Amino acid sequence: MQIKAKLAEIVGKEHVDATRKVLLPYSKDHSLLECNGLADVVVWPDNADQVHKIVQLANEIKMPVIPVSSEQHFHGSTLPKMGGIIMDLKRMNRILDYDVPDRLVRIEPGVTWGQLQPELMKIGHRAIMPLMPLASSSVVSSLLEREVPTNPRYEYGEPMTSNEVIWGSGMRFRTGSASVPGFPDKADSKGGNPEGPGTNWYRFFQGAEGTMGVVTWSIVKFEYLPVIDKAYFIAFDKIGDAIEPLYQMQRRMIGNECLLINNQVGALIFGDGSDKTYQALKRQLPPWFIVLVLSGPPRSPEAKLAYEKKALDEVCANQPTVLRVDESLPGAVGLERKLPDMLRKPWPAERTYWKHQLKGECEDLLFIAKMEQAAAFTELVTETAGAHGYDVRQMGVYLQPIEQGRACHMEYQFYYDPEDETDKAMVKALYMDAAAKLFEQGAFFSRPYSLLSPMVFDKARGYTNTITRVKEVLDPNYIMCPGNVCF
Repeated sequence: MQIKAKLAEIVGKEHVDATRKVLLPYSKDHSLLECNGLADVVVWPDNADQVHKIVQLANEIKMPVIPVSSEQHFHGSTLPKMGGIIMDLKRMNRILDYDVPDRLVRIEPGVTWGQLQPELMKIGHRAIMPLMPLASSSVVSSLLEREVPTNPRYEYGEPMTSNEVIWGSGMRFRTGSASVPGFPDKADSKGGNPEGPGTNWYRFFQGAEGTMGVVTWSIVKFEYLPVIDKAYFIAFDKIGDAIEPLYQMQRRMIGNECLLINNQVGALIFGDGSDKTYQALKRQLPPWFIVLVLSGPPRSPEAKLAYEKKALDEVCANQPTVLRVDESLPGAVGLERKLPDMLRKPWPAERTYWKHQLKGECEDLLFIAKMEQAAAFTELVTETAGAHGYDVRQMGVYLQPIEQGRACHMEYQFYYDPEDETDKAMVKALYMDAAAKLFEQGAFFSRPYSLLSPMVFDKARGYTNTITRVKEVLDPNYIMCPGNVCF
């Protein structure tokens, strides 16, 4: 194959493969979206110069390029819908440099959560993470996909600052304060400001799922590890009962990690992976509960913890919907001691991923809404799932406040057996039905992956046309992930 030989000239023949056995895993992921074909070849570049040359070659021969940087994917965005070159960036896994005073780290796209977090912890810091991602997941991919952090403070809402990207046109580009001449070796700039000359260029590829270009490194924020932590669990009968207390906690900036889950999610996250423990936790956990971690920083940790505990007591005392405030969870012995560490590390690599423990697969329906809409939306999704024959007792629900409660990330999890075609078809049907109803009721699908793309982009035609025009400039030959508009 001529393309294989040309790629081998760039990366070495041992880093190119076109055998069916190697290509097949790239044709599927954990989503319900099906891909009927294979890529032509997979290539594993080692650095940005090689990425640049591969994109230039793809433009010359008009062949699609699909960037990949994690071992497992969930949203259908890395499937080779039109064949082409799979550009697997896992060899680009270097932590390039730290800026500890400004709490910034520059990393390549192959750096995983399982790699970055332990390194930061060695120097007394931690990455700003979503809820228990896979250890093998790329940090850069997670942040490009705008996965929400479990810490809802405003300053953590944008963990990614400056980046280097190879646009689909082949142009090499740096964003924000990393765009100054001589960066990083011969410039005073540390790349901490994401806004560059004229416009916020980093927005063009955040959420774009590889349709605009390939990110070759990113500068991301990290935070100190607290000196002391105290976990609390605030229980409720109904999701609507938790909203006002959650608002009050966010307005008073109480705690670091703060999220609301139902007992289904809790039983999967806090169990040991066995069905016996899962069933026991489902029986013992409250229907809904806020997970809250109060933390003391290096300076005056006890005083901060005491202030936040007093504020928490005042919020809960004034809210009659609070069932109880516990320092432990029934059925989860010692969880309160382990919880802060659990929330600051990826899911253990040796264990089945928590979303896949129940039946083997999980489809996430996720969007952004106001927190006061959570009860109505949850009722709508529950009724829709039940109407399709789904056991609603097994529906996971996760609410994550963002930006001090200004809004929230809503996530509904539907577990299914990937080997059972009837089960898959039922989940797919309820997923699309629920999404359409939520969309009509005002849910904001900021990440309309795979199955949802036609629904969202067809109704936002002006926005879609604008994205298309931007892509014509940045990727004039449409080589980057063709078949996707943006997601």
